[in-house]
Amino acid sequence: MSPRDDPEFFDAKFRADPDPWHFDTAWYEIRKRELLTAILPLPRYRSALEPGCANGHLTAALARRCDHVTATDIAPHALELARARCRDQHNVTLHRWAFGDAWHWERPFDLIVLSEVAYYQTAPALTATVADMSTRLRPGTTVLLSHWRHPEPDHHLDGDPTHRIILSTLPHRPLAHYRDDDFTVDVITTR
Repeated sequence: MSPRDDPEFFDAKFRADPDPWHFDTAWYEIRKRELLTAILPLPRYRSALEPGCANGHLTAALARRCDHVTATDIAPHALELARARCRDQHNVTLHRWAFGDAWHWERPFDLIVLSEVAYYQTAPALTATVADMSTRLRPGTTVLLSHWRHPEPDHHLDGDPTHRIILSTLPHRPLAHYRDDDFTVDVITTR
């Protein structure tokens, strides 16, 4: 099992440091979070799914724009931190689940947020995950993609190939695109 697939690898990161990617202080993370919420095309969503929520920074921001947010992570300690961060946001539900696991959600989502989570899968696994997800989403679902563009030893893919795979697999209409040296963002609506 590689670190990319190992919940303990991620759990150890959050036990060692409750903010291992510096979501609180890194300008990259603060700026990206602000951009992601600003680029959403609708002022309000009924129900969002955020796989890989980490310690809940983006989850808390999404909760201000959504009637309900289902946020997931594979690391139990990350979920504890997200639960503490979102304790006053009663429209947030947290689950232990990994993007790529069997889809078991009964709730229809009108917003899917894949932020820095899809590149932990191999290209064939990501293609299969997105193909399966596409059969579960209603037409008109907003999908927000955001991924780091630089090579990382814990990632199977970089951001650009990750987005190419998702965009070529998921039937969609493009709504917005942003890219700089560090990350790429795509907002699409499903067909």
